[in-house]
Amino acid sequence: MLSKKLKEVLGILGGQAILAEDNQLYILTTIEKFKKNNHQRIESLTKQELIDKINNDIASWKAKQKEKEIKEIDLSNFEKEENRNQDIRQEIRYEQLD
Repeated sequence: MLSKKLKEVLGILGGQAILAEDNQLYILTTIEKFKKNNHQRIESLTKQELIDKINNDIASWKAKQKEKEIKEIDLSNFEKEENRNQDIRQEIRYEQLD
């Protein structure tokens, strides 16, 4: 939870503040202010810009889903399969026929 003093400062500053810590800047805003800014940004887009934004958002989401799927793959199954294939190769013997 935000401290009472921080909430008071946000109220005085109109709902937004910039915090600096360890060479990083953070923007602190109220949800109402954030929604208003975000809504205005979307309304100002042309039809093509909005379509491009939606397509980029979808592509980004798909890439994150693919990355998540890859991280969830159980590699132990592959290791077991590789060990089994190695065992099979060791059992194969070659003989020269005359």
